Amino acid sequence: MATRETEVTAGAPAAGRSQAWAAANPRSRALAQRARRVLPGGVTHDVRRAEPFPLAVARAEGAHKWDLDGHEIVCYVMGHGALLLGHSHPDVVAAVRHQATLAFHPGACHELESEWAEAVVDLVPSAELVRFTSSGTEASLLALRIARAATGRERVVKLAGHFNGWHDQVAFGADPPFHGPDTAGVPAALGPVVTVVPAEERAVADALAGGDVAAVILEPSGAAWGTVPLPAGLLASIRALTSAAGTVLVFDEVISGFRWSPGGVQAVAGVTPDLTVLGKILAGGMPGGAVAGPASLMGQLALPNGDPRRVAHPGTHNAHPISAAAGVAALRVCRSGGPQDHAARLAAALREGLTSVLAQAGVPGRAYGESSVFHLLFGPQAPEDRDPAALKAGLPRPLSTALHCGMLLEGVHLFHGSGFVSTAHSDTDVERTVGALAATLPQLEAEGLL
Repeated sequence: MATRETEVTAGAPAAGRSQAWAAANPRSRALAQRARRVLPGGVTHDVRRAEPFPLAVARAEGAHKWDLDGHEIVCYVMGHGALLLGHSHPDVVAAVRHQATLAFHPGACHELESEWAEAVVDLVPSAELVRFTSSGTEASLLALRIARAATGRERVVKLAGHFNGWHDQVAFGADPPFHGPDTAGVPAALGPVVTVVPAEERAVADALAGGDVAAVILEPSGAAWGTVPLPAGLLASIRALTSAAGTVLVFDEVISGFRWSPGGVQAVAGVTPDLTVLGKILAGGMPGGAVAGPASLMGQLALPNGDPRRVAHPGTHNAHPISAAAGVAALRVCRSGGPQDHAARLAAALREGLTSVLAQAGVPGRAYGESSVFHLLFGPQAPEDRDPAALKAGLPRPLSTALHCGMLLEGVHLFHGSGFVSTAHSDTDVERTVGALAATLPQLEAEGLL
């Protein structure tokens, strides 16, 4: 696999990594300039902002992708976690192509929506009934609406650092310093009905003590797919606390669903929430989300018009046939647990290899994570000994930029110092990634970033 390192001076310092990468990617630069003329900030998702400009990709297959300038890259972004099976899995592509010849949007019910829901019910412990949405954010919004309708309460409790979508009702406390809105434009009136608490049993208990909480929503993997791990036993404790308080427990498994296991984190932990929010892998890389739960809660959606307890939920693209086709195909492959085991084995090997490279270079740090994900951490402290705000904040900007560009020059695309491993990755990809970090570290040290 050719890398940009053949196109630039190998000994350039870390500060030069971004310049070297920019020089090797004139087409990505040109597209960024074009995009800025019509797209705010030149991107369509905040997470794709990058210095000196975003990477632009022409095509992708398996674990690799090719940028506009023709460089082949090992991908660990994997559709922001949506692609457990890798880019363009043959079964998913075939399903999408077939459905595209039948109907894009029939404006009516179709068989695939039931088949898709049956697959979710079969795999996810909390699922008895399923309502599809167009994204994980929409699913989070719907789950909280159901919880409020079912309990007659308004207040929602969420854990500090946990991201549960970008809608107003959860746009609090996801980013350090974990208080107040995460963005401009959120009505101040929502503040009193959204309570952000640390991921601690006592804090959750105190928040529930008033008996006015409709829902507790959290990422069962820990904040940002395990970037900030949860204390041992916390999920079970929160399950007991919410049950005693008559509060709906919502697991946001948009990322962890079908990745940690066919049944998500809840199946691994043995802790079943009241409602589960799903997305990403659910739709096989196409747009889609879902709320899954028991009939006692999901039935709020089925009440007749005019019933004041009814939860209304329209949505032009709910269970869109193309997304449903991709989702059914992906979940059919995922159901055995074999894909999850394969990706988790490779991720464990990758975490071990990256940690070893850091040790050999004399750089304090490690790669950590669970299932098929990894996070790079620099410094002597283990993640459980770090301040949650520092963990969630991620790498300092200069280091993050230099690492990002340095690894791209070696043919590896990290996801802001982290990554997702897929079934399409191989031992060779792991070896290449470990070698890429080994080649990049001296450049970061030369610049005084480590």
